[in-house]
Amino acid sequence: MRKQGPRANQGWIFDSLLKMSDNEDVLHPGIMGGRMERGYKYGDLERVYSRVKSRRTFPKEWARVAKKQEELAKAADAEGRLVTAGGHYHRAALYWGRVQHLIPVDGNQTKIDAHASVVRCYNRLIEILGGSVTKFEVDIGDGEKAYCLFHAAPGEGAKPTVLYLPGMDAIKEDSPNPYNNDFTRRGMNICVMDGPGQGECNINKVWQTIGKYSRAGKCVVDALVARDDVDANKIGIFGTSMGSRYSVEIAAYDERLKCCVGQMANVCPTDIIFNQAQPNFKRIYMYMTNISDEAEFDQYADEMDDFFFAAGDKLNTPYLLVAGELDELCPPEDVEKWMDRLNCPKELWMYEDTFHPMGEVAADIYPAIADWILETLNNGRPAGHDKRLFLEP
Repeated sequence: MRKQGPRANQGWIFDSLLKMSDNEDVLHPGIMGGRMERGYKYGDLERVYSRVKSRRTFPKEWARVAKKQEELAKAADAEGRLVTAGGHYHRAALYWGRVQHLIPVDGNQTKIDAHASVVRCYNRLIEILGGSVTKFEVDIGDGEKAYCLFHAAPGEGAKPTVLYLPGMDAIKEDSPNPYNNDFTRRGMNICVMDGPGQGECNINKVWQTIGKYSRAGKCVVDALVARDDVDANKIGIFGTSMGSRYSVEIAAYDERLKCCVGQMANVCPTDIIFNQAQPNFKRIYMYMTNISDEAEFDQYADEMDDFFFAAGDKLNTPYLLVAGELDELCPPEDVEKWMDRLNCPKELWMYEDTFHPMGEVAADIYPAIADWILETLNNGRPAGHDKRLFLEP
């Protein structure tokens, strides 16, 4: 008999709560604002949420809106209306991304097809954008690769550059929005990677192990410093959600990174996200590691924590953490403990009444983060810097 997934006996609770929600707030409280900043459209979100009946119906309903957007994109493309086509291809890629993500099963054909649709739509978007976004792959050892999208700032010459790391619920096509890019319009390149356990890596069976993401990140930085359009002395790293851990793990061991930023804080012990939060998080991360035995994964999670906190102890570069007071995955007391143990120049922006996705303040924080990164890359932060702000939305 097939073994049930971790915490599967709690799935009925999730489905019951979902029926009482008008959107995804039961899964990700406050997520709507973040979705809108990334290019999702309100009408599309309403169409998905109005039809969803349980967790298992999410892929079907995201596929419904994804197919519609791809049809509109192809029709506009065929008529030469490329600006319109690009917008539809972008929305289709975002929505196909939701389909593949919500099927955390290796070898599942629906997942494979949905991810191929992400790539198909985003590849055509890249062509329409005319060179401002490009793709590349990086060897990370043992015959495996990381997969990257590079959003180039306009103009000639070497530019400050940000390496961006998605979280466990995101892929490299999700962000930044090429039509609303806070980095490129400030003169910074931004490179997004699917590292081990994410997106294209999963499709190619590049699973997470302890320390592999940090090694992959170093390989991507190697590729960035070799580019003529990257200022090798002005590279920062920015991670969201689980990426807020990966950013520290990379920056702690790579002095070429001149600042480190985390947002949607995930800097506390993983017991909360994997054993107390809704069960989908543990299911997805077990898939990312290709570990099917829950006891084995629990040991892996303990090792994850050890590796992360050791990286924090070694971090020297200026650091910013942007967090929510009501974060259901990382409470403020754990955030304070994390900040207290760091020895680098550090800054905390804690937003009042804000949950983990921080959609309540998404329109404000991403421009502010881009400003902070650019200022830090240009001028650094003084030794002993320790600034902690409690901010109203």
